[in-house]
Amino acid sequence: MPDLPLLVSFVIASFVVLLVPGITVSAVVSTSLARGLAAGFWLELGAQLARFTMVVLVAAALQVVSAAVAAAFDVIKYAGAAYLVWLGWGYLTERHTVAVDRAARPAKPLRQVLTGFLVLWGNPKALIFFGAFLPQFVDPAFPAWPQVLLLGTIQMTAALITDGAYILVAAYARGALTGKGAQVLNRAAGVILIATALWLALQHQA
Repeated sequence: MPDLPLLVSFVIASFVVLLVPGITVSAVVSTSLARGLAAGFWLELGAQLARFTMVVLVAAALQVVSAAVAAAFDVIKYAGAAYLVWLGWGYLTERHTVAVDRAARPAKPLRQVLTGFLVLWGNPKALIFFGAFLPQFVDPAFPAWPQVLLLGTIQMTAALITDGAYILVAAYARGALTGKGAQVLNRAAGVILIATALWLALQHQA
C-alpha cells in the first residue's frame, strides 16, 4: 500500500485536479442550473457509479502491466503526466470549457443517474484520465490492484466533495459559472493541470 506521505500527496493532488472543470463538472453544472439541486446530485450518483467501474478496470489493467514489466509501468506514468499537460493546454486555449444549459426539462431521478453514468462512460477521456492519474501514485514494488482501488476510492470521495460544491454553486448562484467567470475558471484550470503534471514528473525523477 502507498505510505502515508504519498497518500497525503494523492489527496491534495486529487482535490486540486478535480477542481478543474471537466465533462462531469459541465454535466452537473448544466443540470443544476436547469433542474435544481436534487437533479444535480442524482446525476452525480450516476457519475460516481461510472467512476467506480473505471477504477476497477484501471486496477485490473495496471496489475497486468506492472506484473509483466516494470519499464512499461514507468512509460504509463510518464505518458499520464504528458496527458495532463495536454488537458491543461486545452483549457488555456479554450479547447475545453465549462458549458451550461438552462433549457433542459425536468427528469426522473433514475434517468438522471443513468445520464450521469453515460456522460462519464460516453467520454473516453474520462477513462484515459483515470489511467493517467492513478498510476502516478502506485508503487510498482507492490501489487497494483489494491493500491488503485484504495486511490480510486479516495478520489471518488474527493470528486463527490468538489462536484457537490459545483452543484451547490450552480443551484444557488445560477450565474456564477457563466461568462467571464467561466473564462477565468478555464484558464486557472489549465495552469493547475500543467503545474500538477510537471510536479508529478519531477517526483518521478527524484
